[in-house]
Parts: sequence; C-alpha cells; structure tokens
Amino acid sequence: MKKMNYQKVLRRFNLDKIKKSIVTEIACTDTSNATIALSLTLGIFLAFSPAWGFQTVLAISLALLLKLNKVLALITVNISSIPPLIPLIVIAGYQTGALVLHGEFQKEVPDLMDLRNLGENYLQFALGSLVFAIMIGVIFYLVIFLILGRYRKV
Repeated sequence: MKKMNYQKVLRRFNLDKIKKSIVTEIACTDTSNATIALSLTLGIFLAFSPAWGFQTVLAISLALLLKLNKVLALITVNISSIPPLIPLIVIAGYQTGALVLHGEFQKEVPDLMDLRNLGENYLQFALGSLVFAIMIGVIFYLVIFLILGRYRKV
C-alpha cells in the first residue's frame, strides 16, 4: 500500500491562491456588501449544517435561487472538507444538541466518527448542528458585514 505524502498535498493546497480568489471575487463584484456577506454566510451555514454530502449542491442551488455569489458560497461551504475541522464540526453539533435537548453539555462524547454511534445520536446531532449553524451564521454575517462596511465602499 502506497503512503500518502502530506507535504506534497499541502504544497498543492495553496492558501495564497484561495485568498487571491476571495479578494478578487469581493473586489471585482458590483454587488452590495450585504449580498457578499450573505453569500459567505450561506456557505458557512451549510458547512455546519447536518446536510453532509449535499452541502455543495445546496450551496450552488440556494445561491442561484437567492441570487447570491456562487463562488463565495462555494469557498466557504468547503471549510467542512478540511480534515482537522471535521471532528470539531461534528462535536460542536452534537454538544449543542445535548445543550438544547438535555440542558447541559455531555461529559463523555461517543465516537461520532463511527456511523453506528452517529446514527444512534442523530436527532441530537442534527438538531444541534442546525442550532449551531444558525448561531455561527449570524455571528459570521455580522462580522463580515462590519468588515466590508469598513474596508469596501460601494
């Protein structure tokens, strides 16, 4: 079995290119700051939602339907694909669900990367993910809108 060389992968994953595409998309667009902030927020909301596997399709569809910037929505929805963030997103949804359903965080979290454990706790995970996605989305929208208002004059 051939081992994967993570250093090669990280070199190809060029953060400068991603940063440049985001800046270009924001700077060259003639849309309002609210539309840009909503486009980015749509992606963040879907990244934290329990719609795993459908996030990209949902991001494109909703961006088209709501007349938002598809590129910006796609960039932010893909943060849920960054390997170190996946367990954090799942645990945040699970613990938020515990808080909503039981009134407190759970001290012990089952191995949610095991599909059997996730299936047994899916209601808690799904509800918590939706609540967490809404909270993150609102905070993200406000921060991005304020930053755009300060640095981008339309």
